[in-house]
Amino acid sequence: MDDSQLAQVEALCETLYTGQSVASSNSDPITREEAQSRLLSLQSSANFIPQCQYILDRSQSQYALLVASNSLTELITTHWNNFTISQRIDIRNYVLGYLANNGPTLQDFVTLSLIKLVCRITKLGWFDDSTHRELTEDVTKFLQATIDHCILGLKLLNQLVDELNIPTTGRTLTQHRKTSVSFRDLCLFKVFQLGLTTLQQLQSRAITASPQQEVIMGEQALSLTVRCLNFDFIGTNPDESTEDVGTIQAPSAWRPVLQDPGTTELLLDFYANTDPPRSSKAMEAVILLCSVRRSLFPSDKEREAFLGRVMAGIRELLKNQTGLQHQDNYHQFCRLLGRLKANYQLSELVKTEGYLEWLELAASFTTQSIRNWQYSTNSIHYLLALWGRLVSAVPYVRPDAGNKGHVQALQTHVLAVVDCYIEGMLGSVEAVLRSDGALEDPLEDDGSLMEQMDRLPTICRFQYNSVATIIIAKFDPLLTKYRELMGHLVSSSTESAPPNVAQQVAILEGQLTWLTYIIGAIVGGHSWSSSRVGDGDETLDASLSKRVLQLTQGIDYRLTSSNGVGKADSKLEVALLYYFQNFRRVYMFMWEQSSGSSSVSSMGGMKLESVPSTKQKVYQNMFEHMGLGDHTVVANLIVTKIGKNLKFWPDEHDIISKTLELLTDMAGGYSSSKLLLTLDTVKY
Repeated sequence: MDDSQLAQVEALCETLYTGQSVASSNSDPITREEAQSRLLSLQSSANFIPQCQYILDRSQSQYALLVASNSLTELITTHWNNFTISQRIDIRNYVLGYLANNGPTLQDFVTLSLIKLVCRITKLGWFDDSTHRELTEDVTKFLQATIDHCILGLKLLNQLVDELNIPTTGRTLTQHRKTSVSFRDLCLFKVFQLGLTTLQQLQSRAITASPQQEVIMGEQALSLTVRCLNFDFIGTNPDESTEDVGTIQAPSAWRPVLQDPGTTELLLDFYANTDPPRSSKAMEAVILLCSVRRSLFPSDKEREAFLGRVMAGIRELLKNQTGLQHQDNYHQFCRLLGRLKANYQLSELVKTEGYLEWLELAASFTTQSIRNWQYSTNSIHYLLALWGRLVSAVPYVRPDAGNKGHVQALQTHVLAVVDCYIEGMLGSVEAVLRSDGALEDPLEDDGSLMEQMDRLPTICRFQYNSVATIIIAKFDPLLTKYRELMGHLVSSSTESAPPNVAQQVAILEGQLTWLTYIIGAIVGGHSWSSSRVGDGDETLDASLSKRVLQLTQGIDYRLTSSNGVGKADSKLEVALLYYFQNFRRVYMFMWEQSSGSSSVSSMGGMKLESVPSTKQKVYQNMFEHMGLGDHTVVANLIVTKIGKNLKFWPDEHDIISKTLELLTDMAGGYSSSKLLLTLDTVKY
């Protein structure tokens, strides 16, 4: 390659990344697609490596440098076996030297591409020569040089951890794990310590840097800490698409650092004294720190001391509301609260100093978050998860263990949280309608909605009598008012009603939608294997179900009498299908057993009438309290609903798909399919 060819490459790169066309030799302008096609030829053969090096050495164009770096990465990865060990080391040393000499003056996108190239060579050549395994020592020289070189070194370490943690296309999982495990054992702990040391130096002002450089260094050091803790230590290949943190399987050699009070204090201090993204990264590191395996601590005493420090830190943050005005911080803090009970037993939490105060602060934070639902829709389920886990563990903890009165305190706070949740979600309906599109409707965020519904049954059934009373007190007036309005509308559509009436209907339907979802979730949370079967919870299920079924009958009557004109809100129809799906799963499979409860058996010539089991009694009790008839009446109502949905909602994909899903599930189950065959509606 000569200077004229270099100029052509630079022109092509300019066209590719800026869209500014340059004229070719025949005066026709070159398009972006043509420029891309020509530049991709640099990646076609290992013979183009000298040309890429020539571009890196001579070009002043940042785009040309990026193309050369990307091409080298592709060529090295694809043609790795074509190079000798010495050639691989030479290329590695060349790129590392190039970064040391030119890195601070390059654009970020060029720097990151070159860093990726170094890390890829290091990974592929890990077992070729000890030189590749010494990259961490080489990077330490960057950290001890200028501030710009220090930032460059931190970026390099971040990419190195990522490269050694994530499988590379074209390599087997066995090859990847062999390299990854070797890196974990030889280098990862040192990399983790380098990240923490940088944070300590920033905290103590031992590094003289500009405010902007301090921000960048803080971000990179915190990202490095998070990456090291998130490393796949034992090859479980965790799902990176989820935010849920599993147990961190840190090696025993990490114990002194992870157990050190200074580590937790350092991260909490960074959280309290910086702004996002540094503060949210610091909180993410605290979450991971709280998720380390139980066996890392040599005894319960050390583990309890660690938990005590974390709980004290959380109490201080909750008291002062430190950093929680930032949405990123708030979200990570909710994750921390949700994660805390997942990794620690309630018996450990209740023994912690200040547990009751922590519980009260957490309840206050939860209710405040629910009231400000518009800022916390994607975080509420973490808080609900915390309360669900606390409630689930109550039967396994002695009431007199730890802080006195902890069970009564939990009951009080859980009821307040549930009451606030119901009130907050009902209030969200009117707020969304009056915002004219400025606020997103939580009912339309299906993922977040289902996350919340999954958490509700455990919490609500903890104080089921009180919760059912709250729901009924909300549902009955809404249903009465809705019936009155439907009586005025008769067979006309809601859209044709006066604006004030249409708005009233929209608010009522939205609030009934929330209550239907909540009731569906609670009924779906009934467990036949629970020790509480027979405690009377089925009568509460019946009271709540009765109201949803009455609502369904009213909606269907209006729909039929208006020949499909008087439709309810589609979201309410979907909520009813959600309820039916849960009801079907919990109660419909029991019908065959209940119908056989009065069967007669013979033994030794004597006829004995079998005694109904506890489950059969619960099942019969449920339908008796519902007061609408036996299970066949309810099954007929569900089948009728399926038919009306298919008839009157043909253009609503969501309703049709969920209706067909309900029908498939009912017809696919052994007991429910036999029940369907006995129904008059199906025979007709």
